[in-house]
Amino acid sequence: MIYRLFIFIFLVIFNFTFSEVYTPKTSKEREEFKQLQKEKLVIGIVNDPFYNLSFPHIQSLNDTAKSFLRDYMQLNVTFKLVSYKNLEQDIKSGTIDGVALIPKNYTFDKSLDFSNSIFSEEIFVISQTIPLNSLKDLDNKIIYTPYMESYKDILNAVLDNNDLTTYPISVENLSNYTDKLILTTNPVLYKPNYGIKVGNSSGVTIALAHKYIKILPFINKALNDGYREIFLKEFNSLSKSISYNNFYTSLTPEEKKYLENLPPIKVAYENKTNSLVSYKSEIDGLYKGIAPNIFKILKNNLKIDFIDITDNQDKTTENLKNNEFDTMVLSKTQKRSEDFIFSKKIYEIGTYIINLDNNPSSSGTIGVLKDNVEEHIAKRYDVDKNIIVYDNVKSMIAALEKGEVDNLLVTNKEDFDSNKYNIIPFETIPVNFMFNKDNFILRDLINKAFMHSIDLKDLAEISQLERETENKIINLRNKEIKELLLGFSVLFVFIIFAVSIYLYKERLNKKSLLKDSLTNLPNRFIFDKFCSEQNSLIGSTFVIDLNNFKNINDSLGHEFGDTILKEFANFLKNSFIDSYIFRISGDEFYGFSFENHNKIIEKLKKYKEFCPTLLKYNITFNLGISHKIPSISLATSFRYSDLAMLETKKEKSSFYKIADEKFIEKMNRESCILSLLKEDISGIYAALQPKYCIKTNKIIGAESLARYKSLELGSIGPFEFIPIAEKYNFIHKVDYKIARESIIYIRDLINNEVNLDNFRISFNISMKTFKRDDLITVISSLLSYFKVPGKYIEIEITESIFVLDMKDLITKLKALKDLDIQISLDDFTAGHSTAGLLPLLPIDVVKFDKSLLDSIDINEAKGKIVYKNLTSLIKDLNFKIVSEGVETKEQLEFLKFLGVDYAQGYYFSKPISKDEFAMEVKTL
Repeated sequence: MIYRLFIFIFLVIFNFTFSEVYTPKTSKEREEFKQLQKEKLVIGIVNDPFYNLSFPHIQSLNDTAKSFLRDYMQLNVTFKLVSYKNLEQDIKSGTIDGVALIPKNYTFDKSLDFSNSIFSEEIFVISQTIPLNSLKDLDNKIIYTPYMESYKDILNAVLDNNDLTTYPISVENLSNYTDKLILTTNPVLYKPNYGIKVGNSSGVTIALAHKYIKILPFINKALNDGYREIFLKEFNSLSKSISYNNFYTSLTPEEKKYLENLPPIKVAYENKTNSLVSYKSEIDGLYKGIAPNIFKILKNNLKIDFIDITDNQDKTTENLKNNEFDTMVLSKTQKRSEDFIFSKKIYEIGTYIINLDNNPSSSGTIGVLKDNVEEHIAKRYDVDKNIIVYDNVKSMIAALEKGEVDNLLVTNKEDFDSNKYNIIPFETIPVNFMFNKDNFILRDLINKAFMHSIDLKDLAEISQLERETENKIINLRNKEIKELLLGFSVLFVFIIFAVSIYLYKERLNKKSLLKDSLTNLPNRFIFDKFCSEQNSLIGSTFVIDLNNFKNINDSLGHEFGDTILKEFANFLKNSFIDSYIFRISGDEFYGFSFENHNKIIEKLKKYKEFCPTLLKYNITFNLGISHKIPSISLATSFRYSDLAMLETKKEKSSFYKIADEKFIEKMNRESCILSLLKEDISGIYAALQPKYCIKTNKIIGAESLARYKSLELGSIGPFEFIPIAEKYNFIHKVDYKIARESIIYIRDLINNEVNLDNFRISFNISMKTFKRDDLITVISSLLSYFKVPGKYIEIEITESIFVLDMKDLITKLKALKDLDIQISLDDFTAGHSTAGLLPLLPIDVVKFDKSLLDSIDINEAKGKIVYKNLTSLIKDLNFKIVSEGVETKEQLEFLKFLGVDYAQGYYFSKPISKDEFAMEVKTL
């Protein structure tokens, strides 16, 4: 009776709280909102495949957004379908006044204000054909992405943190590239066979132009009052429907027929286990954990019904063989595989060697449970006479206490007090669903559900949170809580949620206040406090980052990874007794020592003697060191150490680097240049180096070279700012600015009626710029806007560009040729070997790198043979030749003898200003 009354009261309150239209609470707000409702808005609805998707009885998220703004908020709004590709242009041009369902994005900050987050998205890289096991598998790969810069920024940030590089290419329709690598927030749309999560988006919002910012507080209140739950419900319903649709369409006719006539599946759990895979709840007596949660999802999403037949009697493989039930949860072993079949791995559990604290040796006899996976593992490592089999855990422990057995091999370390026993991680073992061999259709159905409908990693995290929550409830439970749970069972889900949040916050507080629980080293919180309170210290700061640790952690399991971290942490503690050592995060350690650089390096070199596991699994480290003096803070000194450590990863010439004055000066200058370039690239300008026809000795054009001058730092050479622009992904801004200046200069020459027959200005397009989808649009738009024919332009590409997709590269080169632009291959022979590609490339000119002429000075006979043969090759292919780096008359005479077409170098002219070049071309 109380239960029904509660439901009635809840529904009444909900209906009063959440009406069919939004109504501000105060008269002042109602009056203000009434005026805002008169504003005419054009809202962009993004043409996103997931947001557009709908199913019977489930409307699309775009339709939900329309209903929210038009019907619930009652705004005077019309909607326009827009593409991600044209979104920025539509916003800047004022074609639309806002966008519904768009991630917060710094790209649009200058034009839009964002509502509070409605729902969040996870970002994945997926593929149907390319295996993906870790982020490292993405290194130097092309990834096709939507036209959403915020997604690519998250991807690039994650990869930069892991010293990886990718080449994102924005495309309209990701479904055309599912056999390659694609970046998406909705992997279920593309039915991938492989995928990894790379991050989370900043939250999907409703965004409005700045002039409508007063509407946003009302939108936020409406979302908080209940409409966000409608969005979330639709979001979850769509995801489930897609998953079920993917699952169902993957079934064979035989599997569909089997599913239609499928009776409830009987499941048995091992009642003597108490792991995250399955355990019996002390609250309601039901089995909880990963396996039961899998069956719940299969029941809710895929309409496959399951019955738990576990009771106090142990269920064995013989019971399964006799068809007393359909499946049980066990580890796959060679012996079991003779009689049964197994699903894909659902989880990994750790095994542990247990012995008494006064007997730290792991040698001797070992006790295991009969017919359990531990017995099979023990037989892989030891002889039968050393393995003692027991019927239950209690008898095993008793035998250990009496000294009848030296060690135990177990999966559940919670049964053992670490103050009394040594608990040594051994290895992880997979856990699977096991079936009779004739039940392969059910096995295949469940495997397909894992592929399309169940994220096992997320499920493990959820199950862990549920277990922690239940343990907390059990610890807090008293008479009042019991009565509350019995009388108001409907509130259980709310209590679970509330306690989960409490546990999560409590865990964060402990992590921030206590030492690192794994290594017992001070953590980041204590490190920050140390840096703020001990700035007067003089000594050395150092930063250590382990190499290859993540691969080992991913392949052998986190528990094995924890063993490695503890081993290395103990080495650091024992090596630096009078120093300060911190574990900052993951496999990163910071330290402060009163010793000098050499002593620190010598101590760390001895890790091979004290860290056998690191040595065995080829785990090394990079080290950065900085001298801490009174005039700089600890935080600054650690930053220099960190930069030095990162430099060792790039250079790969030594495992350590000392942040000396020269290094610090270089890093500070790079930081200053980066700050200047990020703020404004107006200091970038073009210097022109003339090109000459060797036969006539007349100017036939020039190369526009990027130069940079700032008020703060003066002239900055391209060898400094170009690598920075490439590293931080704004080299395209530099390239496009030089392209614009070059085209404007041609326009000015035309307007001044300078004779431009066979005259061209060339400029470089870098590899990163060339892979951008807007390249052709930008160049063609510049030519069109300034009314410059393409025949006066030459674009120079370097050999490094050939690491890109060849099909895409040739398509773009041909598109530039269609604009009547000439293509030049720059720095020929300086980098990648491209001679074999020359017949395939739509190019016009080959520029010989300066190093070819320099080689003649080193070995004249051989150098001239190489130059002569290359010249003959290029001429036979009917390409023009430009020789770079001509500095002497003898070099020029040699080139004239070979019939080289054009020359460029200091013999003729260094790079000069536009005005100086204008004086040179007046005689044309």
